[in-house]
Amino acid sequence: MVSTVIVPLLVLGIIVVLHELGHFVVAKLFKIRVETFSVGFGPRLLGFRYGETDYRLSAFPLGGYVRMAGENPTDTVTGAPDEFLSKPKWQRFLVAAAGPAMNIILAVALLTGLFMYGTEVPAFTEGTAVVGAVEKGSPAETAGIQPNDRIASIDGKQQPNWDEVEARILTSAEHKVEIVLNRSGKTIETSITPSRQGPSETGYSGMRPHFQETNVIERVLPGSPAEAVGLHPGDAITAVNGVEITSQSGREIRNSIRAISPELEPFALTFLRAGERKTVDVSRMERDGERIVGLEFVTPTIVIREGFSGALNRSVDKNVEYGAMVFQVLRKLVTREVSMKSVDGPIGIVRAAGQSYEAGAGPLIMLIAMISLNLGLMNLLPIPILDGGVMLLLVLEGIRGEDLSLRWKERIFQFSFVFLLMLMAFVIYSDVMKLIPSQG
Repeated sequence: MVSTVIVPLLVLGIIVVLHELGHFVVAKLFKIRVETFSVGFGPRLLGFRYGETDYRLSAFPLGGYVRMAGENPTDTVTGAPDEFLSKPKWQRFLVAAAGPAMNIILAVALLTGLFMYGTEVPAFTEGTAVVGAVEKGSPAETAGIQPNDRIASIDGKQQPNWDEVEARILTSAEHKVEIVLNRSGKTIETSITPSRQGPSETGYSGMRPHFQETNVIERVLPGSPAEAVGLHPGDAITAVNGVEITSQSGREIRNSIRAISPELEPFALTFLRAGERKTVDVSRMERDGERIVGLEFVTPTIVIREGFSGALNRSVDKNVEYGAMVFQVLRKLVTREVSMKSVDGPIGIVRAAGQSYEAGAGPLIMLIAMISLNLGLMNLLPIPILDGGVMLLLVLEGIRGEDLSLRWKERIFQFSFVFLLMLMAFVIYSDVMKLIPSQG
């Protein structure tokens, strides 16, 4: 209940309230009459009136709005000095811009605070991306990519980290991506064409990052031989078939398990649990052409903890990186290089919020920041019913030297409203279809 309902509503509520608070504060600053401040859309559930404003909670919590006097083309405009349209264009522009600005500020502030407090991230995400493994028959193998290759550039991005590599792979399903490798000091130019994978139809390459796993079990695969013999997360493997694991490395454990002859099965796995040394006999199962016992090991993490200046710089870099990816996805959606199924709607956001809450405070704060940034950037799109559209119309009217007619404004807003409703309906439909198990 907490992770599936309460946390997602709180996450969306915080982001929406701060967005609308941006509009509200700047409108009040310019003495514009605000009639309604609503969290959610639809019928009013509860609230209170203070001064000239009705503060309310509405029935549908996925969004919110601030209604200002004389704001919409269909409103009755009296010309009163406290109406939105009575104010100079530059003031109206700033009111429209304040909502997205608050979302962007929130994203930067949250990550700055997170990096100052300290957060754990996988060690392999820092620094230049290095390939650790390539699956047989995968697009990466077809492209000639090999383990230990350093990715010097991908899709024009120089010295990418692994997050940047993944972002470009995920958004390039069935489209060629240029990639430059550094292999033992030699430069190799190639290209990779990620295949489509999963309900979201995102790109898949088949290459995994290079990292040194520990000998501590992080996950036991369901239905695996390891689960059958009672191995648990937290157990530390110390010997395979009687041979001690001297490096305490998950890679050495995998190699040792892989090297065992079939006639020696079942073989002994020795491990430490709460300081007690134990041994079990285990066999292997077949998966992707490899015989495994079904163990995943803990990967090393590093703690990022910076002073204010360093944390702010890292936060800005992270937000710029994510913002660039958002616009890249938008461009590829328009050119149909990316499937609309890759876009998450309200249901996807609710699921992500619940998963992040269960993973800990750090991932949840990161998710809130990314959603807030996404909302801010989306509202800057030049669609008239959005803040960016309002800003664009104000700029165009300023260039023309006169306002558009009421008739034209009504038509533009009506068309935009229908377009957004259709888009939202499609996104929600896509969300629902992702929840339905594939029959193929």
